[in-house]
Amino acid sequence: MDVDGMLEGAQTFLIHGTTYFRLYFSHADDPETIHQAQLPGDAIDPGLKPGDPITITYLLKTVMKIERRTA
Repeated sequence: MDVDGMLEGAQTFLIHGTTYFRLYFSHADDPETIHQAQLPGDAIDPGLKPGDPITITYLLKTVMKIERRTA
């Protein structure tokens, strides 16, 4: 299931030399609620920054990837 949203913030961190991201985002239909997901670098589009429109892909209520939304 894909959901449109907005990237609100991002933090990078390393685990055993692998880059992961802690991402904070809101859904377009509920911009007041901030959600959080921790994903490996290959599960997000490079260069995402706060304020970017995004598409969040869920599988069984778990975030699988976050991509920059295209029009």
